Formats: sequence, C-alpha cells, structure tokens
Amino acid sequence: MMNLKGVDRMNVTSSNFISLGEKAVSAAEIISAALESANPFVAVKKAVQSLNSEVDFYSFDKVGLVSIGKAAVPMAGAALSALPGRISHSLIVTKSLLGKDDYDFSRSKILQGSHPVPDEKSIQAGREVLEFAKSFNKEDAILFLISGGASALVTNPVNGITLDDLQKITALLLSSGASINEINAVRKHLDTVKGGGLALAAAPAAFYSLILSDVPGNVLDVVASGPTVADTSTYGDALATLSKYDLKTRVPESILAILTDGASGILPETPKPGNPIFFKNRSLVIGSVEQAMQAAGDTARKIGYKVELLTPLLTGEASMQGKRLAGFLKQQVQNHKSGDPACCWVTGGETTVTLTGTGIGGRNQELALAAAIELEGVEGVSLITFATDGEDGQSPAAGAVVTGATCRLARSKGLDPVDFLSRHDSYSFFNAIDASITTGSTGTNVNDLAVLFLD
Repeated sequence: MMNLKGVDRMNVTSSNFISLGEKAVSAAEIISAALESANPFVAVKKAVQSLNSEVDFYSFDKVGLVSIGKAAVPMAGAALSALPGRISHSLIVTKSLLGKDDYDFSRSKILQGSHPVPDEKSIQAGREVLEFAKSFNKEDAILFLISGGASALVTNPVNGITLDDLQKITALLLSSGASINEINAVRKHLDTVKGGGLALAAAPAAFYSLILSDVPGNVLDVVASGPTVADTSTYGDALATLSKYDLKTRVPESILAILTDGASGILPETPKPGNPIFFKNRSLVIGSVEQAMQAAGDTARKIGYKVELLTPLLTGEASMQGKRLAGFLKQQVQNHKSGDPACCWVTGGETTVTLTGTGIGGRNQELALAAAIELEGVEGVSLITFATDGEDGQSPAAGAVVTGATCRLARSKGLDPVDFLSRHDSYSFFNAIDASITTGSTGTNVNDLAVLFLD
C-alpha cells in the first residue's frame, strides 16, 4: 500500500501513483494543486481578513468562534491567527485532531465527533455547540467555520428521536443511493442543529459563516446540513426521500411519526428564507470542488497537457459514472491522431453507492473499478479518482488509479474485477494490486475529483 508523507502540508507524492509510470509525477502535481486550492487555513485567513475590513470584529463586545467539520482544526487556527486577541472563546468539533498542535488553542475547547454515522460524542458536541451559541447576545458576534462532515460530527436529535434511531436512519440513507441533498433534507428535520437550528440558537447575535463546500453546486443549506443558513427543504421533501428509496417501512417508527407530523403542520418547520434571524447573517463559500478542478486543470496545462474541465459535475451511481467516464475516454482514443498532444480532463462532484453487499470501499474506488472494467485492454489511458478529504467510504484509501492494464493485472493474480464490483468490494480489489491511493486525512474537504489522461 502506498502512503502519504506530509499530510499536514497536503502533499501528495509520486509514489501514490507509481502504476502510472512516467505520469506519476504529473499526477501528484495535479492532485496537490487541487488540494492546495482548498487549503482551509489559507482560505479562512484570507476571508476573515477581508470580512474584518467590512464588519470590524473589534467593534463587538464579544466575539466567539465555532468551527465544525473535517477541516475544523486548520480553519479555527486560521481565524485565531487572523484576529489576534479578539476571539474570546472558541469551540472546535472535528473528526481528526491532525495538526492541532500547530496552533495556539489554549483558549479553545476541542471535541471529536463520529463520522459518517453519529455517536454519543456527536450528540455531546451538538449540545455544547448549541449552548455555546446561546451564550452570546445582540452586542456580540459569532464566526462560524463550517466544512463537510459536520452533519454526523455535530448532532442534537429532536425530542422523541434516540441516538439508535438516528444511527439507523443515517446508515439506511447512506446505503440507499440517495443524493446528499436528499439525505440532508431528512437529517435537517430530525435535528435541532441542522437546517438553520444553530442560527436560531445564535440569534440575536450577529453571525458570519465561512463555508468550505463539499456539495456540488455549493448549495449552502446542504453543506453540513445548513446549520447557520435558511432551509429550503421541507418535511414533505424528507418524506418524499423515504418513499423514493423504499425506506418508509424500514425506518424507526419515531422518525416516520416526526416527519409525518411535520408535514401535517403539527410541528414547526425549519427557519426559511426571509426569517429575521438571518438579517445580520452573512455566508461565504471559501472553497469548493469547482475551485479544485480549476487548479488541477491549470497545473495540468502548465505541465503540457491539453486540458478540459468536464461538466456537469459527477452525481448519481458511482459505477454508472465510472462506465460513462470510461466510455468518454474510449471515444477520445478513437478521435486521437498520431502527433496530437497528450490530453487531460478534470471533473468532480459526489456520486452515490447503493449497497447490496458487505465489501469495503467507497464511491471513488467503486467509480474507478467500474471504469477499469470498461477500459480493459485500451492503451494510453488512465484515470484517477480521489476524495479530497483523504477518506473514501469506510475504507482507509482516498481513491484509486486505473489504466487499460488494471484488470489484466488483477486477473493474473486470480482476481475477478466484475465479482469485486458486484460485492462493492473495490478497496480489497485495488489494495491487492497496489493501486489504491492512501493518504490519511488531508485536512480539507471539497468533495471528489476525477482526472483522466490520454497519451
């Protein structure tokens, strides 16, 4: 297995892509550029300094900081650095404590939640975040730093919903094939932090949200389930998601009762656009997969590739997207003439996996395996998939590298690619042929990237 050096610097080395031969160095440079464009410390520090010139954080009686998500540690470190001596209290909730010793958190409280399924630590974090927000008044301000993963890391279920209920519905949704928009429409209506709930707790203080988006299209009320922004989804949308994926008879009765009562008007809706609590609120996207794609493309172009960014962004079943990208590459091979420049295509987004087996993997590796099967025997092509947070599903890998020779290599080792794909066991497949990309936590999270090459 290939390991990453210097994850605190978001470095990816050529050893992560050794199966690409001469292209390994180029691949490392391209992925590194994408990650650096989403460097949470740099993005937050720049945004806070710019925001302070407009709102003057030093004019408030008290300024608090709440940083939640997979990138919470470097984001918090950047804000504290940008506003020296101004932030009186800060609360940080994250998954990995990587890099925490790089910053002065002597006046900060750091908690760890669980991801992708919440646990007791996530609930404790949710309670503390809400109480923290409620401790500020109209003369104060709160700076919220939000990154992907916060939906599971920070949670406070509504009355009548137990942790077991929450864990069951989360697991069902994550394995159903539902999109992140659909998943979070449900979660926002079962939790008092999500769907503007944290904004309700913070009002009447002024509050500002800097958001590292891991959602295609940067839909603010979907990133981390939109804790500090107006919610555009409804109880009816949540019920529609359960119906669409045949989950109504499988979810705990308590959850179905809450959503049904909400859709009937018995329970109040989440705060919607136009609610006065958002009048002093401002939300800024400081990093996204689109920015990462652009940075990857710019670097590939400097290296010498003819570059194109592919849209629309990746959504839907990972295996279907893998087949589609492989089909695209095969078509490009047919059109490629001798003497034409080497080409690179960059895309990104978030796919889904409808689990029917017990294998180990994630959406990036599943996409790569489906692509590898379609590309078997095709020369001069390669594909990289990469989760920018360094974590693909339940596996220890971030993604995978495939070429036209990937399946031939696997078959020489007695491995059947189709069988592994049918069992959603992509990590076991790629790990066995040393084609998985293992980085550990990168400290950022702007969704997934796919980079395609044609010599």
